[in-house]
Amino acid sequence: MNFIMAFIFALIYCAVYKFGSMTFLSSTLGSTTLLVLSGVISINIGLGVFNLIPLPPLDGSKVLSYFLPYNARNWFENNQQIFYIIFLIIWITGIAGTIISPAITSIYYGLMKLVSLVFGL
Repeated sequence: MNFIMAFIFALIYCAVYKFGSMTFLSSTLGSTTLLVLSGVISINIGLGVFNLIPLPPLDGSKVLSYFLPYNARNWFENNQQIFYIIFLIIWITGIAGTIISPAITSIYYGLMKLVSLVFGL
């Protein structure tokens, strides 16, 4: 859902950029509008990427379990408490930001490039 929201706001961002008048875009309101839209896009991409980390309680662990063989899935489900501790350590130490920051940046620029091509920017 977060990636869909990011895509929708990227469409809105490019529409405002393309169809907004130069006086609007050069004004404080116009630049603030584009800045807020850019922030919303980044936050949604960040939340989407973060949720795909394959550690419980995040959604990525549920996705990963579908691709694991039967024995590995059972081990993964039986030892979830270990992964909760790993998740807390990654979250508290800030390693999560280091891991997902390049992915967020890449997805952001890729999405904006795609939507810019749709609008001919």
